[in-house]
Amino acid sequence: MALDEQATKYRSLDDWFKTPQGMRASIAFATELGQISEHLHGEKLLQLGSCGDNVWLSFLRYRHKWVATPYFDSQTPTLVTSLNSLPIERDSIDCIIAPLTFEAFARDKNPIDEIDRVLKPMGYVVFFGINPLSFWGFSLRWGHLGCFGSASSTLTPSFSVKQAMLNRDFRQCSHSSFYYIPPFKNYALIQKMEFLNEVGKMVCPFPAGFYCFIVQKYQYCQPSLVGRVAEGDILLQSSIPMKI
Repeated sequence: MALDEQATKYRSLDDWFKTPQGMRASIAFATELGQISEHLHGEKLLQLGSCGDNVWLSFLRYRHKWVATPYFDSQTPTLVTSLNSLPIERDSIDCIIAPLTFEAFARDKNPIDEIDRVLKPMGYVVFFGINPLSFWGFSLRWGHLGCFGSASSTLTPSFSVKQAMLNRDFRQCSHSSFYYIPPFKNYALIQKMEFLNEVGKMVCPFPAGFYCFIVQKYQYCQPSLVGRVAEGDILLQSSIPMKI
């Protein structure tokens, strides 16, 4: 995806998170992360895209927190870059937050390889996505949600994200579905529907709007070749006949 197209989508996404609909969704994201925040800590955190006030970043215990976006925003300190080509060293980030990342990119152009490249071994990736079978998924598919403006979007189920990450030697840590309020835009109506989030935890009348999927990066360790050479030398020496 060209940088201009990325900029258009992520600027629209940032604006959407500042609407009543988006602000309530961001609170739901923060609540979901708050349940596992004690496990998310370290040196460096990177978020792909700015999402309004980014309310969930404040309580995550990382020393450095960066937001990478494809457009310049004077109100938010960000790293302006294409999300497919991050100017970050390999194996240097402890945690990556990816809100609606798979929705913003086509399936064959998403930044999953860049995520894998910059993340440290044993680092975490947190994906927030829209459930394609929910009211939110249908609203995005029919162009009524507006989180990417008039630009195209891609709905990706959580099991597809899981398969893509498992193929890259990641391990699943957490998977949850949440937020049962339909994609209403009116603040008062959203407030009246709050009870659906409590009902949804006990009886699911319809699929939840979002999912949170967290994976950890594993890296296989191979025995050192130096050790093998040293062991081979010992065996070779023991096989040489002694001269009398």
